Amino acid sequence: SALATLRAACPAMPDGSAQAAGEVQITADPAAASECNVRAAWGATRILQRYWQDKGVPANAAAQARSARDLALWAADNPRLTLSTAELAWLLVRGDKLDAAQPLLRQAQRLAARSGDPALQARVKMAEALMAHWHQDSDAVRRLADEALPLAREANSPRLESVLLGYLSDVYAKQRRPAEALRAAEQALPVAREHKDVRIDLMLTNNAGLAKIGLGRIAEGKRDLARVEQLTRDAGLAARQAEALREYDAALTAAGDYRGALELFHRERELNAKTMDLAREAALKELRLRNDRERKQRDIDLLARDNELKGVELANRELMLRIWAVAGVVLALSAATVLLLYRRVRATNRQLVASEAQLRVQSERDPLTNLANRRQFLSVMHAEQARSGAEAGFEGALLLVDIDHFKHVNDGHGHAAGDVVLCEVARRLNEAVRGDDLVVRWGGEEFLVLALKVPALQAEQLAERVLKVIGERPVMVDGRPVAITVSIGYARFPLPPHVLPLGWEQAINLADMALYTAKSQGRNKSVGIVAADAPAEPALRQIEADFERAWSEGRVTLKIAPGPLALA
Repeated sequence: SALATLRAACPAMPDGSAQAAGEVQITADPAAASECNVRAAWGATRILQRYWQDKGVPANAAAQARSARDLALWAADNPRLTLSTAELAWLLVRGDKLDAAQPLLRQAQRLAARSGDPALQARVKMAEALMAHWHQDSDAVRRLADEALPLAREANSPRLESVLLGYLSDVYAKQRRPAEALRAAEQALPVAREHKDVRIDLMLTNNAGLAKIGLGRIAEGKRDLARVEQLTRDAGLAARQAEALREYDAALTAAGDYRGALELFHRERELNAKTMDLAREAALKELRLRNDRERKQRDIDLLARDNELKGVELANRELMLRIWAVAGVVLALSAATVLLLYRRVRATNRQLVASEAQLRVQSERDPLTNLANRRQFLSVMHAEQARSGAEAGFEGALLLVDIDHFKHVNDGHGHAAGDVVLCEVARRLNEAVRGDDLVVRWGGEEFLVLALKVPALQAEQLAERVLKVIGERPVMVDGRPVAITVSIGYARFPLPPHVLPLGWEQAINLADMALYTAKSQGRNKSVGIVAADAPAEPALRQIEADFERAWSEGRVTLKIAPGPLALA
């Protein structure tokens, strides 16, 4: 990308967090600085920062702000360092990291005061106002904005002044002071529109419209709402549009325009439904892509195992041919030698048969956890299908078990620790299940438990037992305890009340949907499908197409049980 190209020309930046609360004493290397376009790289990084801010992902925005701050720190560019430090402090507050934000804010205040630049001082004040605004401290926001406005005017920065007036209008609006909110908004709007600052224009227009409705100028307020909706649609800010509809709904209700308020209420519900549909489609798309990637990787692994097995078989045949050739030569020399070689051939054959059998067993076991793998699971299901008949459908319980936040274990403790956790979870799963149940490493941090001919009540008890056995004790890694919990999706088939026959593939798909629901409901819990209103295949396909909606409409009945940490 263009940003990667710009950053590649700059040396590796120091970790600015180490100097978050200290003084900045860094001098740029002239040779490196001649190839590094600090201004362009810093500006491109802040564009990415703003992008993640608008998308409502403060963690990603904070990462970009930290990169911009490190770049300014390396270049000894104190104005840009001051601005990036203040913005990083604000983003950390949004991420509920107040302790990390406070020393950064103090450093930005010292840098701004030392610079003597009123514009920088006003921007730091504005960052403080944003923090106060985030904590809903309206008095602090108004005080800080009042302190920053003279600085912005001294710096001859109408745009900065308009931003501060925007936050003042927001405070006045929340304090139900419509006349002052409207005055501040109308004073700032021309500058915001002249600079095409959509975010400030959106806030000011929204506050102006609410103030007009509060002053009884309802028709003018509705025109402002129309502009707010247009701005949010153009910028793709559906959540902000829904928030504006809620605010105007409340304002119209307070003004006595119940018809208008009801119309906005219905529009907000429709917008929220569309937003939920889009979010669900995106989540399902990501889930399908992930499953496709995992399926392809599994196919590659199985193909490699098959190729290895075929290679061993070919080597065995070649060895046999050589042995028989040697035996033919020796036969001409001595019958005793032939007998001796024959015995050796038999011993070799026994070893080859044992090796081949061992390879076949290994091809059906996971090498890390020694659990069954998908190949063995498929063999069991095909044998069961042949025994009961294709028309009978799958009968039994399926549990899909996923380790919660396993990536954090790998990232925080290393992949060796992750392997220890996987092996311990596998051991605890074997401890929790019955002797004739099959435990399978399904892929990555995901496991499957197959319990044939088990009643529904025992399936629920098995899921709760797995939650308890895995989550009630931490896993010891290098002498340190690591808390581990799992999410479980399960069902006992065929599903009541219609007991529609299902293939095992369809049963796994339904258990996977229950697992996805367990994750989306906060993890560390089991979600079991107790019943499904599906008398025939078309009804079941509708449930599979939108499982969450089927649950909300009562076509699917779920049993949700929390894990041991959730009960603590």
